[in-house]
Amino acid sequence: MAWTNNDDVRWGPGDTELTAGRVLYWLTTIVAVLMLVFAVADFFIGWTQGTPILRIFAITAAAMVWLIGRICRSLLG
Repeated sequence: MAWTNNDDVRWGPGDTELTAGRVLYWLTTIVAVLMLVFAVADFFIGWTQGTPILRIFAITAAAMVWLIGRICRSLLG
């Protein structure tokens, strides 16, 4: 018995070309993750020094960068 039902696959076979939207999405995702990692690292460094401060602006900026990437992916295909 062969399983050939591909209804739950996001992209079909052969639909893996790189578009400007996908490239921008992945670049902004990488930048957002780096921003988040540095914000969390700053929190833990501050925690060890006795003054833990969570940088809400950095987390919000990372979320905005990621959302801009999502918008680019949907608009540019």
